[in-house]
Amino acid sequence: MGTSLQGIVTGLDELAFSKKPTQTTDRTPGGDLGKDEFLQLLVCQMKNQDPLEPEKDTDFIAQLAQFSALEQMQNLNETAVNSQAFGLVGKYVKIKTKSPSGSYSEINGVVDYITMKDGEAQLSVDGKLYKISDLVEVKDSYYAIQQYLPSVEKTDAVYDKSNKKPVDIKIDLGEGDYAASSVVVVMNGEAVKNEFLTYKDGVLSIMPGALDGLEDGDYEVGLYFDDPYSTSIRDQVTIKVTNSGIDE
Repeated sequence: MGTSLQGIVTGLDELAFSKKPTQTTDRTPGGDLGKDEFLQLLVCQMKNQDPLEPEKDTDFIAQLAQFSALEQMQNLNETAVNSQAFGLVGKYVKIKTKSPSGSYSEINGVVDYITMKDGEAQLSVDGKLYKISDLVEVKDSYYAIQQYLPSVEKTDAVYDKSNKKPVDIKIDLGEGDYAASSVVVVMNGEAVKNEFLTYKDGVLSIMPGALDGLEDGDYEVGLYFDDPYSTSIRDQVTIKVTNSGIDE
């Protein structure tokens, strides 16, 4: 273009020192220019034209068109990012934030909901809001909730018909919205009747009445919870039914 070298240098100097010393920018050195910087450079160029060789109107129109295209691309990118954010609800995420002192902290948790603030999507994790720009990792949804679902402690029990004692199984009904309120126990292909089951302080007991009618042998016990994911556990509990003939 026709702008003189002296005009460009002077314009850039004015651009660099016209801001107040307290004003800061998040753009790192060497980063891409945003629409604000683009517009400032265009205005600076217009102010510092060479009077003997001014810019043509078509040149400015072309640059304004570039500016408009840049702005539309940035708006489109922002809309796409915000739209994708709503798909993060229920997923396990890792967020890294920077404090005013410059130190970083890492937050891991499940996204409760998404809200918009100042045009940017924010993620709610454990009751606190974080900018989507602080998101660094997203994990599978099932991984996110697995720790909250019902679980069963590995149990290899022995039931002696001559020594009628309940078989105790330690279970966890889960936490929060993922917790179960009841469980169905299946053994030898049939559901154990509720009258033969008790539950207290995390321990599920199968009473002798449900075991006396079984032949001697090993039985796998399936536990089916009514949590939102209908958790079923069939490989953690086995009961060996015997008859020692010794009444303790």
